[in-house]
Amino acid sequence: MIKQRETQKNKEVLIMHVVYMLSYFAICWAVYLLTSSTITFFHLQLDHTLTVVQNWNQDQGWEIASLVKIISFFVLFKFVSIRSISRRPLRDFFVNNFVMPDKRLFALIAFTLFFVVLSFRPVFANKVSFEFSKVFSSFIGSFIYLGCDIILLAFIHRIYPMSKKKRIIASLLFISLMFLLNSKVFIYSDYAEFSLLLYHAILIRLTFWKRLNWSYSFTYLTLCVCPMISFLGIDFIWGNDYSYFVANDVSHFVVYLTLFFVSFLYINFCQSKILDKFAKA
Repeated sequence: MIKQRETQKNKEVLIMHVVYMLSYFAICWAVYLLTSSTITFFHLQLDHTLTVVQNWNQDQGWEIASLVKIISFFVLFKFVSIRSISRRPLRDFFVNNFVMPDKRLFALIAFTLFFVVLSFRPVFANKVSFEFSKVFSSFIGSFIYLGCDIILLAFIHRIYPMSKKKRIIASLLFISLMFLLNSKVFIYSDYAEFSLLLYHAILIRLTFWKRLNWSYSFTYLTLCVCPMISFLGIDFIWGNDYSYFVANDVSHFVVYLTLFFVSFLYINFCQSKILDKFAKA
């Protein structure tokens, strides 16, 4: 009887996760359509052609994506936090779910940067001029874009904890929805490739490295993912249009797939008791 209740409870929790994820996707879609329609309306009032509107949306791609993610995050966060007993749920989440990153995480960051640079062999972009503001927008935009996803997912897990097996299912659904959002909803995004799947997968895995936390994923995001997106020409919205470097023509899929398996094996190894035995020896 008790086991049946637990099974039923786990199913209800999984359903809640699925509902919130689908709601997040739908809200992002709705906010983007509203934002895009508003931008188009004012451009047409100025007698701009649709080509001008499309180019402007492309040029302001990260700003639009960041605005959409921030609005969508806070809208859904308000609904999820209804079940929280805290009067300041977001503040308490950041305080209670902070874990000081250790040297194992920084080793993963160093390896990732070294592996990506060695694989892509980036060269200096042959451009007449560079816009530092665009590089800055790419860095901050990617941080907001991915950071909002991770914080929301972690907060949902805090309010509705679930088993590891169910968590994997929920994470796969979330990653798929966010990839679909970037590649199909944000119509100006022509570079939604496997890198976005890799970023979400590793960041979610880091969120559960040492209990539920946000600090590991944010450290990896700040020191590894955002610099790669901004400086190495693997921006999943702008491509290499504004980056200082351009990656050589190599199979991105093979690089990302290798990095995915190596990163996950390393994280699982660090979580195992084998490493602790070596450390004590």
